[in-house]
Amino acid sequence: MKVLIVEDTESVRFALRLALEYLGHEVVGTAIDGEEALEKYRRMNPELVFMDVRMPRMDGLTCTELLAKQDPNAKVVVITGGRATEKEARKAGARGFVEKPFEIAHLNQLIASLAT
Repeated sequence: MKVLIVEDTESVRFALRLALEYLGHEVVGTAIDGEEALEKYRRMNPELVFMDVRMPRMDGLTCTELLAKQDPNAKVVVITGGRATEKEARKAGARGFVEKPFEIAHLNQLIASLAT
């Protein structure tokens, strides 16, 4: 799948990119906040977005809501360090939820469930 990573912490972006590429996915871009994510989503048309919650300028839950309105088929996975609940993420329009630190096997299962 073509993936957009939205995460303001460089080390997490790097780890997520490595994990996704290891699993055979193509990371088409990265963004460090929700505003940049909206612009890159329109340009890059990813099949899947991994979205952090707490970021500067626009947080991930707000961005997820806007993406869901912009594209009802958007597949967003909220990834958090415990700052949001799965219920909040799903209410915003997320299709999946991952807590940091993440396990590669869990990412693989989640992506497979969203590929259909």
